[in-house]
Amino acid sequence: MKKRIFFLLCALLLGMVLLENLYTWIFLKADPTLAQAKIEWARFENPYKRKTSLSWQKAAIHLHTDRIWFTPGRNSPEEIETVYAANGYKILGFTDYERITLPEKLSSIKGYEWGMNLKKRHLTVLGTEEVTNDLFPIYASVENMQWMINKIGSQGGFIVINHPLLNDSFPLKILSELKNYNALEVFSPFGDIPKQWDKLLSNKVPSFCMASDDLHYLPREEYIRIKTSGLPNWRDLSSEIYKQEGESLMRYVLINTDSLEESEVLKSLREGNYLCVRKMERTLQDPKLGPIGMKGEEEIFFEFQDTPLTVEFIGQNSEVLLHTAYSKRGSYKIRPSDSYVRIQAIFPTAVVLSNPFFPKK
Repeated sequence: MKKRIFFLLCALLLGMVLLENLYTWIFLKADPTLAQAKIEWARFENPYKRKTSLSWQKAAIHLHTDRIWFTPGRNSPEEIETVYAANGYKILGFTDYERITLPEKLSSIKGYEWGMNLKKRHLTVLGTEEVTNDLFPIYASVENMQWMINKIGSQGGFIVINHPLLNDSFPLKILSELKNYNALEVFSPFGDIPKQWDKLLSNKVPSFCMASDDLHYLPREEYIRIKTSGLPNWRDLSSEIYKQEGESLMRYVLINTDSLEESEVLKSLREGNYLCVRKMERTLQDPKLGPIGMKGEEEIFFEFQDTPLTVEFIGQNSEVLLHTAYSKRGSYKIRPSDSYVRIQAIFPTAVVLSNPFFPKK
């Protein structure tokens, strides 16, 4: 009898979820083709136009903590902050599932990860005071996702499409149709997608890059290094049992900003005034960089402190427009036929991506 009641309650709950998702699928829609007309092309012309007081401040975005009830074995905000601060990070963005969590010591950006659905269509949302819940747990069409992006955008959120390759959650066709998101997770532990990003840019679907650890667990050796003594907790047990090999200290962004205040950091993110970095291995040194920008209205340049193995200026459909090797300085003059140009630098320790420059229209 008790089993029957249990299964009836489960069936009732599932039925309610299905009915709710049916309602949201039918009524909560937005046409992505209408969003196309809203693109402000001028803000993509030169992401590095604004000169700032601070340059290349190291930031980690998309970090999960133990503050959600169903993730008790993950690291605490204090543990994550300790490890990242020791490795030169100045800004953190915790993105727990539909919950805002803030670090205590480092500068922070309020954020959360939207998405509690079967397809694992997740978005990083930064800079909002409130959390928007996932109304499409079973299924969402492109029109449903556009509606949600528009809603979060109307609240002032900086929106990143997370890990497109995970569960094939955002195939290229869907990414090509969606509009009004700010950035795309080009560097992710679930797969790097610079060529897919190029295809979107080539099809006039502009976005900035994002590089994220998508941290779920600190690697065991890093956790042991900073753990405090005391009674064993969930994290101690899971670390011993599963020998977790979490992703940390591998993917980050370097932001030009006037201060480490949230409003200033968000301003720079919206401008694309930052770089995306993926290290070859977490223990390697960070590459030492310098200014990237434009001379006049046509010449894109870079100046680095460390010597890169190669620097490439990349354009339409991933075409290499100019290739340099072992050069700390270089430039490329935009041609009339170039639809966009981005810089890709490979160092012995890391790969660095600039955001795209779009010629004036």
